[in-house]
Amino acid sequence: MRIQKLLQAMQRHGADAALITASENVAYYSGFSGTSSQLMITPAQSYIFTDFRYAEQAAKETNFAVVETKGQQRIETLFAYANNHSAKKVGIDLSDVSYTAYKAYLSHIGEENIIDISADIAAQRAIKDEAELELIAKGARHNDLLFSHLCTLIHEGISEMDIKAEIVYYMHKNGAESAFAPIVASGENASLPHATPTDRKLRAGDFVTMDYGCRFGGYCSDFTRTVAISYMDKEQQKVYDIVNRAGTLGIAALRPGKRACDVDAAARSYIADSGYAQAFGHGLGHGVGRFIHEAPIIGESSDAVLQAGMVVTIEPGIYLQGRFGVRIEDLCVIKNGGCDNLTTAPREAIII
Repeated sequence: MRIQKLLQAMQRHGADAALITASENVAYYSGFSGTSSQLMITPAQSYIFTDFRYAEQAAKETNFAVVETKGQQRIETLFAYANNHSAKKVGIDLSDVSYTAYKAYLSHIGEENIIDISADIAAQRAIKDEAELELIAKGARHNDLLFSHLCTLIHEGISEMDIKAEIVYYMHKNGAESAFAPIVASGENASLPHATPTDRKLRAGDFVTMDYGCRFGGYCSDFTRTVAISYMDKEQQKVYDIVNRAGTLGIAALRPGKRACDVDAAARSYIADSGYAQAFGHGLGHGVGRFIHEAPIIGESSDAVLQAGMVVTIEPGIYLQGRFGVRIEDLCVIKNGGCDNLTTAPREAIII
């Protein structure tokens, strides 16, 4: 089915073959879980090009014809196979192609015969099938369990790096990979949306933001909660409640046919009306799948229209420079009439 949809997109563009190079897209279309491989897909035959290290694995994991090539011969071999199929125009996911590789392609094909199919692939991957949704949901369930586990371990004196280490250990012990490098940010570090964990030790009065995601079967999940250590002052409680309410408004706005920018506005306008417009500088959310960030983007300038089967995050935040920050993130599946929230961890403020 995935190959058929790609072939239909190629036909619309007048492409005779498709060259897939990004490892996640190779996995999406072929099921291959290794690296250093590319796909050439034509109406008559689909090929996977790889080297000696992965040839046997590719034969086991895919139903593609396996072509074993060495790295320095790969591009020449790819286009030789395209020529064997009389492929004059080739669709390529240019979003993953380096300038160096692109220049090498031009030694074998005219620039006018390269068709960028990156938008078609992103649009196809944005709609998840049931198997994909189950793997993402599995990650979300483990995120919730991990959060409950962390709440029993966090205390004054533990460091951000200690918490990060526990996150990664838990994932591996439970058969998951980390979808991205976990974020653990406490106190003034929490004002950095993508802070790198440090050896800073948690103190009474800190907010601690934890952002992580379990990955199963190549599919990511995403999760963020902010907890307080020992107590919250009035301003912290106010900011937390605003972020929580903004997230609730964003989730309520999710449904097929809704513009992503309007979903963003539902949460952003509430934060702005509450006096913190300048403290929320990133988009409200993003799609999640084989990549942790993929289509659709839910932001102020996004022209995407939501469709059933999309998986997106809703993650408003307020960041007060040098003081503290709050982010609360849920993972939702768009469905007819609204959405299903895959995240079940409490959204209300937790004081540890």
